[in-house]
Amino acid sequence: MQLATTSGDQLWACNIHYYSDEELNFYWISTLSREHSRHIAKNPQVAASILVHENTLEEPYVIGISIAGTAEHIGENIDEKIGAGYVQKHGKDPNFLSDIASGKNLHEFYSLKPSRIVLFDNKNFPDNPRKELDLIL
Repeated sequence: MQLATTSGDQLWACNIHYYSDEELNFYWISTLSREHSRHIAKNPQVAASILVHENTLEEPYVIGISIAGTAEHIGENIDEKIGAGYVQKHGKDPNFLSDIASGKNLHEFYSLKPSRIVLFDNKNFPDNPRKELDLIL
């Protein structure tokens, strides 16, 4: 997933590995010193995008997701289900979460609660590929 942040007139975009839950929230890890983490501390409004399928000669369609919402620094103590989901999705070592909790691993968890999600899918919805979902915060 690509994450876009801003602080004042400074813009930043980066790639992050994420896990999403059934409530459409997104979670990732980062260190406090990363530029996107510093931006979130000052301005939690972020945007993100996920490329699901890129247009190719063999498969000529695009599927992508754009997200706007509020990011939050969660820290090292996260919900067990979220932690387990992140570890499973990314094939992390079984000690990964305890290493974060103990400070051995300096990464901490962040979340993105979307206020708006836009799906662009011209494969499944060729006549109207843009589908927007406004979410209540």
